[in-house]
Amino acid sequence: MARLDLLRSLLRAGADRARDRLGDVAPLAAVQRMVAELRRQRLVLHERALTQVVAHVPGVRAATVTARHGAILVDVTYRDDETVSCRFFPESARFAPRGAKELVFRVEPTEALRSPRTREVAGALAGAIAQTLWSVALPKAESDDLSGAIVDRDGEEHVRVDLRTVPMVRRVQSKGPAGMVLELLELRGVEAEDGEVALLVKLPALG
Repeated sequence: MARLDLLRSLLRAGADRARDRLGDVAPLAAVQRMVAELRRQRLVLHERALTQVVAHVPGVRAATVTARHGAILVDVTYRDDETVSCRFFPESARFAPRGAKELVFRVEPTEALRSPRTREVAGALAGAIAQTLWSVALPKAESDDLSGAIVDRDGEEHVRVDLRTVPMVRRVQSKGPAGMVLELLELRGVEAEDGEVALLVKLPALG
């Protein structure tokens, strides 16, 4: 199946047919919601969902995540009483054809980057973003733990994470139509405002 034919199926032919072509990897309601949001080129991830994801990072005792004024604010306490309290500012999305699918966050305060657990939390946020962006192509998560992406320092203030390293993405990225969706749906930006994180999606011309 041609790549654009698959996307046309997602956006024009309806959720039932799109799911048939992708395989039964997501509930029909989720496919319907995702197709409707894709038509607006804007997917929404609510802060309560982010809180749930971060709360299920291994070793976390309590977590709160809020989205305000362009930042994702996290306040996390681990069972050994170590804490992570900082702001992640989404600064860029770098998507290359058949290459990296990267997000870059600026972190404040920069002192938070001294802790590996800050990068661990960043990986969980990236997992939630990847699950939302590519939900129609990803199987239902086996648990609420979406951590595990590889997160690298990028200068003094930034971290960089390749969404392809999110474990559930890694499992499907070379598998037929699901793998095609990972290439077709590009992220051009992330906005954090008013209790939600909006993913701005770039779609190829459908012709």
